[in-house]
Amino acid sequence: MGFVIEEFVRSDQTRLINRKTRGQKGWGRRWSRFYRYLTALAIVSASVCAQTDMRNSGESFERWAKAHATPIQSVEFGSGHADLRPLKSMIGSARVVAFGEPAHGVHESSAFRNKLFRYLVEELDFTAIAVESGLPESRLIYDFIAGGPGTIEQVLREGFSCGPGNTQENEELIRWIREYNSNATNARKVRFYAIDVGRCGQGTPLAYENALAYLTRVDPASGQKFRSTLKPYLDRLSEGDAKALSQSESDGLMAAIEDLFALLERERPAYVAATSELDYQWAHRNVMTARQSQRQYRVRPAPAPGGGVPPSAWRPLSQRSSAMADNVRWVIEREGPAGRVFVFAHNGHVKNAPTEGGIWSVFERPATVLGQHLRLAYGADLFIIGSCSAKNAEGLPPGSAEPGSLDAALANVGPPRFLLDLRPARADRAVAAWLAERRAMRMHATHFLLSPGAAFDALLFIDTLTPSRVAQPPR
Repeated sequence: MGFVIEEFVRSDQTRLINRKTRGQKGWGRRWSRFYRYLTALAIVSASVCAQTDMRNSGESFERWAKAHATPIQSVEFGSGHADLRPLKSMIGSARVVAFGEPAHGVHESSAFRNKLFRYLVEELDFTAIAVESGLPESRLIYDFIAGGPGTIEQVLREGFSCGPGNTQENEELIRWIREYNSNATNARKVRFYAIDVGRCGQGTPLAYENALAYLTRVDPASGQKFRSTLKPYLDRLSEGDAKALSQSESDGLMAAIEDLFALLERERPAYVAATSELDYQWAHRNVMTARQSQRQYRVRPAPAPGGGVPPSAWRPLSQRSSAMADNVRWVIEREGPAGRVFVFAHNGHVKNAPTEGGIWSVFERPATVLGQHLRLAYGADLFIIGSCSAKNAEGLPPGSAEPGSLDAALANVGPPRFLLDLRPARADRAVAAWLAERRAMRMHATHFLLSPGAAFDALLFIDTLTPSRVAQPPR
């Protein structure tokens, strides 16, 4: 393209010299035409160069990824974790590892969650897992893995609230943690937490019921008083009809939550003495979850005319993310200075990037997510692993990698399963530039837009996703 510009300049200059006697006016027209042509060619040249640079940087990324990818032999829990040992240097001393799944109800990401958590516990001394599920429902699992009452079937049915709970992958996780904790040689026991407000972000009256049950046990008079105050609201919430609350009713419910919260904090010494620190902490957190859920409800927009996502729907999503981040902080505080926590949630939650692109393009502004809050709070003490794939198998919504997307680039790397630490790419200018650009990352039939190098520290690639497997009933 540079040669073409030079030839144009040379030929036009010759014509201008030969015709200079035609006067200043003619020369001016020629110069104007020459300038316009030169400008147009420069724009075309810049565009072609930019496309070439983009293609070259994409090829640079793929070459770099092929040289740095760590193959994963299997995502299955029973395959051992020798292939995960390179993660030790990647994670370093980080107290929090967050792993994102591409969608709920996917076998490969849930199976890898189990394999990864076992590795983190057995080789890196991690002490807890915190998953995207309802916190109010999760006390059942917390107690069960510590040797408490119940059956695995009850735990799977009642303890999970985001995505299918009754899966082989969840059963595998819960059984292993309970067996690990029952082994006397394991001095520090592993704990299970959930970090969502309930019913996959919708909120649940169970948060109120849990708190009221505790209060009635420790302070019957106060328990009866608050149950009477909250009953009209709980009857509505139990029907999933929170939208029917008027502004004054919403204000009344929030006032009741604040009064209950104040009572628990004011009477903490007496309540802990009458029960236990553990029971008090869970009751207190349930009231906090009720408050989080109500705050989320209060910024919920009216339905969009004709259906679809309302432009202001970013508000409840951001509020939910703030709640989940606060619940993660609670988990880390409970685990103490030596605790290390594994967080498992959707890619859309763990990424250090706002939610935009795809069906979220209608938002007035991008929604803030959990990963952004955690990065701000923990910095380098947080290690985020996202997961990508090329396609879905039968049983999942149809979807495949878009040309130019993060998923498509990773599909060209080679192995069907691999881990890729993105942080060393900062030393390669072309690769770092490619990772800094906003590009698509698929989520079934839609996608996010994000800068991969900022959103994640590492990526897990799995070529094909299949549905979660249903847990088999006991024989």
